[in-house]
Amino acid sequence: MSDYSDVCYKNSFLSTVIVRIDFLQFVKNEIAFQSDIEKEILKIFPKRGKDQIIRFNSMSVYFDQSNNGLPNANGESQEGIQREYYSHNGANKLILTNKFIIFEIKDYSNFEEHKSWFERILFTFFQKCRVSAQRSGIRYINIFNQEKVKLQKNYFSDEIAATLIKNDKLSNTRLIRSMHLNEYNIDDMTMNFRYGMFNPEYPNILKKTDFVLDFDFFTDSIIETSDGVLQVIKKGHQEIQQKFESSITDNLRGVMMYE
Repeated sequence: MSDYSDVCYKNSFLSTVIVRIDFLQFVKNEIAFQSDIEKEILKIFPKRGKDQIIRFNSMSVYFDQSNNGLPNANGESQEGIQREYYSHNGANKLILTNKFIIFEIKDYSNFEEHKSWFERILFTFFQKCRVSAQRSGIRYINIFNQEKVKLQKNYFSDEIAATLIKNDKLSNTRLIRSMHLNEYNIDDMTMNFRYGMFNPEYPNILKKTDFVLDFDFFTDSIIETSDGVLQVIKKGHQEIQQKFESSITDNLRGVMMYE
């Protein structure tokens, strides 16, 4: 099976989905937080939090003949705003600043629904701000918590199952974390796949068998339109879903579908 677009599990271990777009330009307060943009955000994230004043640091490099033609660097700082918006139940959040926008979704339903959120808000933002994205991406974090499921090696592909290890209580050397990283190039984009026993109590000794499958898909290409950003998000979702499905077995699918 290569098309997983219709797959939807009753009992997902998906913890958080994050979509982040970093802007090439610093967007002035009166433009980034104008009423037309906020009106569109509030349709989906109706609870508005308090503004926080933050400073954005940037580095400009120039070549100076008095320095033998070597580069000099000046640090510049600009003051901006971070504003947070929340869903009715507080589980989903949007963070907007002068330099980036983040969607953080913990109450996940399905990609098509959330894609419509990204589409509506990003279309309005790019239209009103005339901004470019310098980094765009989507991340899916799956956490298999020991309170929810007893992990078994036959839930995962051989490569991933091999990372499920037990801490040797009789040894003086105690495991505190076991994480692995696979990096993939996909066209001009990147996917980082982190998996393993991440230890929520790190750097304390590993006591829980909590396990994570963390997929981070992004591009550093300059994108001028919201449609271009949305294409990256859709491509990322497709690639992550395929990689997730190739990382698990029918034994785990049975748990997610029927229990």
